[in-house]
Amino acid sequence: MMESLQIKINHRVKEMLPETYKILESARLAVHPYVYKIVLSGSRGLAGDYREDSDIDLSLLVERNRLKIEVNEEKALNEILNVTLLAWKSPVELDTVAIFDISNCGLNCFDSKIFKGRTCKEKGIDCLGLYKIQKGYEGYVPKVGIDIQKVYPMITVWDREKSL
Repeated sequence: MMESLQIKINHRVKEMLPETYKILESARLAVHPYVYKIVLSGSRGLAGDYREDSDIDLSLLVERNRLKIEVNEEKALNEILNVTLLAWKSPVELDTVAIFDISNCGLNCFDSKIFKGRTCKEKGIDCLGLYKIQKGYEGYVPKVGIDIQKVYPMITVWDREKSL
């Protein structure tokens, strides 16, 4: 059995995105202990304009130092995502990705609603590690010019440090 943490959704999500908040609350959102932050983007996030069939886009930020101690990093990332996916109980589809720091930047770009290029030494292009196991894909997402700026706007759903 995989260890998981039940989380309490950030009150700002409830205030700014009440419909998405209801989905997140009822879906039994849970994370692996290596996850330290969950960020919401996309149409059910601050971008708005979602349709009834729109999914929920969540980024799970994973502690890189804990990943490094794993014998099989890919297996650990797979387990991290499965904790959330297997706990998810909603008719609204979840689209999630595990994100980890590969540029020694601390992933500070996930700390604000809008992109602040000066905080990103890699200019936001392929500056982070991604791992996905959904929608016909399983594995590390290759460096193909993924621009972090296009993920914005975003909002923090849960932050371990702020929930303690």
